[in-house]
Amino acid sequence: MKKLLLFLFFCATIAVASGQITQDATKQLRVYEDDDFFNVWGRGTDRGYSNGSQVGYLYMKKKSSAFLDKWILPTAGPQAINVFEWDLMQVMITPNQIADSSFIPADFYYAGALFATHGLTSYNPEKKYSFHSELVFGVLGPWALAKESQTFFHHLIGYQPPRGWEYQVPNAPLLNYNFTFEAMLWNPIKSLEILGGLNAKTGTMTTAVGAWSYIRYGLFNPYFGNRDLTTAVRRRFQLYVMARPQFTFTAYNALLQGGIFKSEDTNFEQLDGNRQTHMRRWSIGMDYGIGIVINRMSLLYTQKTRTEWMSGTGKHSVGNITLLIPISRKTIIDK
Repeated sequence: MKKLLLFLFFCATIAVASGQITQDATKQLRVYEDDDFFNVWGRGTDRGYSNGSQVGYLYMKKKSSAFLDKWILPTAGPQAINVFEWDLMQVMITPNQIADSSFIPADFYYAGALFATHGLTSYNPEKKYSFHSELVFGVLGPWALAKESQTFFHHLIGYQPPRGWEYQVPNAPLLNYNFTFEAMLWNPIKSLEILGGLNAKTGTMTTAVGAWSYIRYGLFNPYFGNRDLTTAVRRRFQLYVMARPQFTFTAYNALLQGGIFKSEDTNFEQLDGNRQTHMRRWSIGMDYGIGIVINRMSLLYTQKTRTEWMSGTGKHSVGNITLLIPISRKTIIDK
């Protein structure tokens, strides 16, 4: 039953048709779904990073940024194409055996987070680079309602109910600042782009740094846009494949380690003392997928594979569906 519902959901999203924001739609709705049951090889699971659901609102604006946005969301130059966003996301992590009602010391904790994000992606079409900066704020633990979400969904599809959420990480506030830089490395022909990227995160949710390359091949509009709208959106139909090899160093992850208040929860401290696994500092991964754009609507399916986050838990793969729906007919704002 679960396989059937997820297959129908996947087909429904493809029918409407994903990628980055288009310059001839200044307002867009983004639906983003991670699930480790999505797997192009037919080997879906329900463990580790099990699910992440996000709804976002992306927009361009005429007015210059003021107050907090001006200081924490830098732009990529005075002529940059600036796309702001507000997002709401819930993520959950579970051990491999969710039918087990006891604590499993050699596996992931049960962990959930609910958070909002305010960010800016600023593209420089002439120099072909971009900044993405964001402020993340939310909660970790029972306040995030991950237990309720997973229990409800599993009941809806007639799947195994999770029985170990009483052992989840304790409540804690989440506040993070994340910054990403991307630049064009090689663009020999219109159908091939190779980019490089660097990312840094710091705060009570995650402290980490990472690097990657992004390769895409096919029919597409320029990744960093173009000041000339006709050039920027010349293709009304886009179809491409992509790959993103990457590595990450993680100093701290609240969902894997328990959050900043774990030492004040005596029950959790006792569980933590009996734990038989630990967080891996280094991880490598590969994202690969396909993007489809029809007019201004787009869909991207990505398979994301990572080496183990926790020792002894093995590598893990999560599928992602990202859908972008334009809700405005306005064109890019001339400056």
